[in-house]
Amino acid sequence: MKYPLILILLIGFCYSVNAGDAPVPSPTQGSATNGPTTITSDSLDLNLGKKLGRKQGIFRGNVTVEEPRFTMSSREMTVFFAENDAVQSLEARDDVVIKRKDGSSETSSEKALYDMTDKKLTLLKVTRQPKIISKDKTVFADKIILYPEEDKMLTEGASRVMLQKP
Repeated sequence: MKYPLILILLIGFCYSVNAGDAPVPSPTQGSATNGPTTITSDSLDLNLGKKLGRKQGIFRGNVTVEEPRFTMSSREMTVFFAENDAVQSLEARDDVVIKRKDGSSETSSEKALYDMTDKKLTLLKVTRQPKIISKDKTVFADKIILYPEEDKMLTEGASRVMLQKP
């Protein structure tokens, strides 16, 4: 079942582990960032009513996010909305994988949070460390924080970088 949803939250979700190399394109550069974002899942529970608490959509089962720059998959995802129905944040859970369409990197994590206000992607350890794999390195950490628009990555807790020869 498809649930098309234009998500501004994913603008700038383009991530890179090549900090110090080429900058990550901004959302306004090139046509690769234009176009709709579509979320596909087995089911959707949507609550946009003010009476029922926080506005949110919960996507369950085979969740796939197709965006011009990347594909993200997980078993479950919650999208949180502001009072004006703009997307505030999202939380993806269980087997979260994000693959850049240009093939430059892939992340895997048990849990990922994206905050629209801070434009920050956080990959979290539940039972195993999240990791980012690129052509020349693999990064593992208990917590990986990516700021895609700034081409910046921080790690917290036990961290390890494995460098590969090109």
